[in-house]
Amino acid sequence: MSNRLSDAAIQLLPEETEAPKCSSYNRSIAADPCGTALFVDALVLIAVPLPWPKPVFNHPLLQGFTSIANTSLGTTRFLASVPAEQTSELEILIYKREADGLFASRIVCPTAEALAKFASDINTTSLKNLRDTRVERVTPGQVVLVCTQGSHDVCCGAEGTKLADELAQRAPALKVLRVSHTGGHRFAPTAMTLPDGRMWAYTSADDLLSVIDRSGDIERLARQCRGWWGAPSGPAQVAERALFAKFGWGFDAEHRVVHIDTTADGWIVKVATRSSEWLVEVTQGREIPTVSCRAAGGLPAKASFEYEIQALSEPL
Repeated sequence: MSNRLSDAAIQLLPEETEAPKCSSYNRSIAADPCGTALFVDALVLIAVPLPWPKPVFNHPLLQGFTSIANTSLGTTRFLASVPAEQTSELEILIYKREADGLFASRIVCPTAEALAKFASDINTTSLKNLRDTRVERVTPGQVVLVCTQGSHDVCCGAEGTKLADELAQRAPALKVLRVSHTGGHRFAPTAMTLPDGRMWAYTSADDLLSVIDRSGDIERLARQCRGWWGAPSGPAQVAERALFAKFGWGFDAEHRVVHIDTTADGWIVKVATRSSEWLVEVTQGREIPTVSCRAAGGLPAKASFEYEIQALSEPL
């Protein structure tokens, strides 16, 4: 698809005399963030000290890792995380999506060499069969991942760090992890909550604490949802979000399988739980420009698209 902007998208660009931050600009045009979440089976968080380079995998301790890979865990996203304390040991946290909930485990690598061995072994060896590595099963609990990688994007660095600081102050018992780039910096501050596996845009401490408590205005929060990590990025995440907004917090407890088919007019997304199945018709929506952060007129800019729900069937 061409990145050339349509006339309608050009009308949305900032003035030539303006150089807004990308996150502020996207708020100003009410850009819908849904469809931009990760679609993975597992997250692997490696605690490595700051500063982080761009890309983060140029860090000396992260040689052998890539952003995303097919591993023994399935499709796996690797992220750096800020260590909770100064130590010579290297902690790895693993969160894996399974049919009956979230599986969490912890590995401590005593040396950089042990971490490099894990980077190689995890590609083909299951956690339980890793040799010379002690894997500890842990209770997932409530976890918030906040993108704070300023070397990747100034919006995440400034707004994400402020958000993580406020969460840590207001909810000291909550596990808040400061992580490397998770995508969607134009929607900063961004975060991901576990065990539900939802990613959030334009978020705040109030928003995230209401997500954790399952007490927030579901329709408003759904508009800030980038998607659920168990649905393919794009229209499938938009369809799943529509059901989340319709049925509320209890929908996150359902085991869901999401399948997408392309049609002449857009997409038909099937979302199935153990007891019901819905068909959601999705079409391409508004074209909006993805602007360059803090650049005059937002240029260069490329085209991106939102999605619209056209129909949602009753349960089959």
